[in-house]
Amino acid sequence: MGSSRPLTARLAEKLLTIRTSFDLSQAQMVELLKSQELPEPLRLYAGNISRFEQSLREPPLLVLLAYARATNISIDVLIDARLDLPQRLIANASLTKTQKSRPAAPARTAKRKTKATAKKRIRNRRAE
Repeated sequence: MGSSRPLTARLAEKLLTIRTSFDLSQAQMVELLKSQELPEPLRLYAGNISRFEQSLREPPLLVLLAYARATNISIDVLIDARLDLPQRLIANASLTKTQKSRPAAPARTAKRKTKATAKKRIRNRRAE
C-alpha cells in the first residue's frame, strides 16, 4: 500500500474558514463540493468535513480541488501554509461568527437551506 502524505499545516483552519465564510453546514458543504465539475464523483459525507476541519484526516486531492473550484481560489492557497486565504473569505467568516454570537431572534418557522440557496450565497460572496 502507498504511504499517507504528511498533514498540511493550516489546512484544517482554512477549510473551516471557507465553510463558515459561506455560512454553510457541513452537510451543505458536502453538497457544494459534490456539485463541482471534477474528473470523478466525490464520495464525501458531513463527517468527513468535520474530520478535515479538526485535522483528524487529510482530504484527498479531489476534495481539495473541489474546495478550490467552489471558492474560486488557487489550490496553492489551500496547500501552502505561507499563503493566506483571500481577505473576502476571512472577513465573511468573521462576520458569520459575530452573527452567530448574537442572541437568538424570536422563533420563526424553520426553513431548510437548499442547495440553490447555498449556491446563490456563494455567487454573491464571490462578486463582493
